[in-house]
Amino acid sequence: MPQVIRARWQRAFACQGLLLALAVTSLACLPSAMLHAQSPAARGYITAVRPPDGFDVNGEHVVTTADTRFGPIGAKNPASNGPMRDAVQIGDWVEVFGERDRKAKTVSAKTVLIRDDWDSKLSGLGVIDQVIATAPELVLAADGYRIRVTPATEVKLPRNAKSAADVRAGLWVLYEGKMGPDGLLVASKARFVSTDHTRAKAEKTPTAPAAPQPLANGSPAAKGNAPPPQDASEETPAPREVTGPEIQIDNDAYHVSKNLALQDRVLRIGWSLIPAYQKHLPADDPAKIQFLFYAVDDSAHEEHTSSDAEGYILVPAQMVARFENDDQLAALLADGIALRLQQQAPMVIQLNRTTLAEAAGLAAVSFIPYAGHIAESVGGQVMMKKYERAMNEQRWRVALELMVEAGYDPWQSPEAWRLAAPGKLPADIGTLKYPDRSGYQLSILNRMYKKPAPTQATESGPTTGGSVSEKP
Repeated sequence: MPQVIRARWQRAFACQGLLLALAVTSLACLPSAMLHAQSPAARGYITAVRPPDGFDVNGEHVVTTADTRFGPIGAKNPASNGPMRDAVQIGDWVEVFGERDRKAKTVSAKTVLIRDDWDSKLSGLGVIDQVIATAPELVLAADGYRIRVTPATEVKLPRNAKSAADVRAGLWVLYEGKMGPDGLLVASKARFVSTDHTRAKAEKTPTAPAAPQPLANGSPAAKGNAPPPQDASEETPAPREVTGPEIQIDNDAYHVSKNLALQDRVLRIGWSLIPAYQKHLPADDPAKIQFLFYAVDDSAHEEHTSSDAEGYILVPAQMVARFENDDQLAALLADGIALRLQQQAPMVIQLNRTTLAEAAGLAAVSFIPYAGHIAESVGGQVMMKKYERAMNEQRWRVALELMVEAGYDPWQSPEAWRLAAPGKLPADIGTLKYPDRSGYQLSILNRMYKKPAPTQATESGPTTGGSVSEKP
């Protein structure tokens, strides 16, 4: 079974060429070119820290000694006693050079190079899911980040906004900045744009709180069961009737599960994950998405979820059966919602072509009018792979943010994708490795949604499989 969600690029890709300009600058956090002649014995995200003698990379144990050298990727002279040795944490991307013991399934590390994901400049375009605070500074959730707009931020507001207090959920923001130690991205530039230029004034969502919520750098409240919808006045809708026993998406037919309890559960959790601004949009707003959630019997299709332009989010009943709690099911549904929200970006770019073109300096590259010219303009397939990677990471971040806003435990998401990865679960699920998606989400979680420090080195860990220690 493939370990990725099928993203229906055929439908949206022709309009997404302009997104490349916004994604390229985020590629600085991808692995740099290897300066060594040899290939690393292990590379990927750290999924567990096991002091004092090493850590795990995607489930494979790396043994370190006092002689192991540590340094940033690209360093010419890594040191065995440098500060990076003690800075290793869950979610770091590393390249490990050393000897592999295939029988013991370990790597004896001579050199560990760590990618600096957080000191580099970050930029992108994303919809504002939530305004967290308006005073003393504007703090908003967008593009999977918590973004802080300070007095030093270069701000460009939409024409119908007079101040930062007029910024609301549902606007889009083109941003540039750096991640701060508190897990908030401090914006150096922020340009806000709208999806609808035909309305004299957009309706504002309820006033945002005056101070940031504690989950910006704290542990969100984990819930074993799905919470009610964000807005108490928004009741979960009744399931929409499907004509016949199947849902047709493109050329694929999906059989709707007859398990009514499962359908209610999928609908309840899916509805709770929809951003509040989406629920409040008028039916005729071009940004409105009519989300529809169904469980399907997926014996013929090898997908985790399916989503289409009409708002269908489908999850296989067989996959749901693997999960231990509603938080893990929410991870799959949030990913489908994040993908559908992401597919609105071409519309935003088309509506704001002139405005965004003027701001092309934020992305440090020229806008590319059509995806068909990407190959000849930016280096062909290599750049396209990096572009797809950046788009995936955006979706994975946004999915975590949706979970947090709805009250689910985002730390369950890496576990959900580990359970979803294999075609057939092994007898000992503790042997499952984390897919790349889980590793990236662990890096975001460890920076933005840290858990309280454990009382013992090995106290905390995933819900399935061995123990994991985390650094506060």
